[in-house]
Amino acid sequence: MSELYDLHCHSHFSDGELAPEALVLRAAAVGVSHLAITDHDTVAGIGNARQAIEEHQLALTLIAGVEITCAWQGFEIHLVGLNMDPEHPALVALLAHQQQMRQQRYEQMLAKLHKAGIEVEPPLAADLTMPTRKHLAQALLDQGWVKDIDTAFRRYLGKGQQAYVATAWSSLEAAIAAVHAAGGSAVLAHPHAYQMSNKWLRRLFTDCKSWGLDGVEVAISQQSPGQRLALATMAKDIGLAASAGSDFHGPRPWRELGKNLCLPPDTVPIWRSWDKH
Repeated sequence: MSELYDLHCHSHFSDGELAPEALVLRAAAVGVSHLAITDHDTVAGIGNARQAIEEHQLALTLIAGVEITCAWQGFEIHLVGLNMDPEHPALVALLAHQQQMRQQRYEQMLAKLHKAGIEVEPPLAADLTMPTRKHLAQALLDQGWVKDIDTAFRRYLGKGQQAYVATAWSSLEAAIAAVHAAGGSAVLAHPHAYQMSNKWLRRLFTDCKSWGLDGVEVAISQQSPGQRLALATMAKDIGLAASAGSDFHGPRPWRELGKNLCLPPDTVPIWRSWDKH
């Protein structure tokens, strides 16, 4: 059986829709051979996923992962940690700080919505493993304040909007160091999502490389062939490996686990440096 890697997806432990158990079952059903669950700033779902793989005897290798929210030059940048020890003290400490920041941001953004007369009632931050803006957006949609999730971000929750709260996220340098301390590979997530020019993107890649970045996501479910080739070329020029991830959050016809994740032939897969399981 050919190998199919999907190294970026989310469970309901952050802003995904499915439980880790359902994620691994779905991944196995669509032919994924290696899956990383990369929830935002938490590794809480990894144990449940491992247990489900064992119970159902799935032909699926789970890669321990996490997606860490970072700050760089005024941008919010996401770093994916892969194949690491989720219980390593350095990583645990960094994620604990991130989780505290998320709790505070969630409560402050909700207060801003209420102050603006938007009396939305989302789940309490304390009742969520990892409160995210998507939880607020979903509540705005469910309670009739917006017509869709995109409008919630565009009108209220996105950067510069009335309920947005800037947060002191980890630096990329510190996040890369924590992933490495835990024995993992540090990968820059969905580079084109930051909507920066090629000049800035190259600067981001180069800065991160100087801090020890191992790779970048080159293959992403929703991208043009030109975007994929451009990322592959820039990664190769700077000496970075290539990763592949769907960024799956829930069942959608345009974004499925393992879908459209073929790396260009002239790339070095991030998993090549890992011990084969």
